Amino acid sequence: MYRTTAPTLSRPAGARTLGLARVVRTRVAPDRSLADEFSLRHFTDLTSGYGVALRPEALASPGTTFTALTRSLHAGLEPLGPVELAIVAHATPDLDCRMAAATYLAEAVPGAPLSFSVSDVGRCAPFAALRIAADYAARHGFSRALVVIADQATLPYELGDEAGDRPVGDAGVALLLEPGGAPLSMVHTPGVSVADLPDAVAAGMASLVGPGVPVAVVAGAGVDPELVRHGGTVRSAPAGYPCTALWEGLADSLGRVVLVEHDVATGDLGMAAVGVTR
Repeated sequence: MYRTTAPTLSRPAGARTLGLARVVRTRVAPDRSLADEFSLRHFTDLTSGYGVALRPEALASPGTTFTALTRSLHAGLEPLGPVELAIVAHATPDLDCRMAAATYLAEAVPGAPLSFSVSDVGRCAPFAALRIAADYAARHGFSRALVVIADQATLPYELGDEAGDRPVGDAGVALLLEPGGAPLSMVHTPGVSVADLPDAVAAGMASLVGPGVPVAVVAGAGVDPELVRHGGTVRSAPAGYPCTALWEGLADSLGRVVLVEHDVATGDLGMAAVGVTR
């Protein structure tokens, strides 16, 4: 059983710094339908308390569970070897509450890793997961960690017009962290309003890259590309994949790049510099 302790303000002596060693992405065919009595009852109870309209036709449409995505990513990482920490990051809920990708990782990945999920920070869930992974590794001396990022688009209830970046498909990305990987530094700032975003982005860039150093930037769907230009190229990640779109490109290259995302609903700002050293 994992027992937590009080946080520390300083990095423990001898704590390892984990870099980004491997990135794998996946798209898998739908593996599960919710056309059963339990799912109808579950989603009817879930939506009725919030005045949200149920979409019965979506229950009959096949979708993709986070477990299916995670299983595919696990296969793509083989031979993986022992991992001490595994985190699943997502914005949309999983397709079926009876399955859990974190449980799959705890059982299937060598090393019986401490496994859990991170959500409720919208598009910035991957940034929160990476920050948490770094904190856990520093405290406990973990040498290898895995972050699984998952999106799925089968939602059997109406989101409303305020939902913004609606999920349009199912996708997964796995980030393997270990010593010797590409340098990875993070900025994750909560409570950033749209009005405060320019100053917060500028401060984050100064922290991660420094002034006068050109670097390529990938902007998430919640960020104006011109806001993050730092003397290099700027590319916009495609909309419709709230968590995975920003990270999929790293499977092709771990070169110098900064990823930036802002979630208007939660106010979270996430920034990650890959392969950049100060």
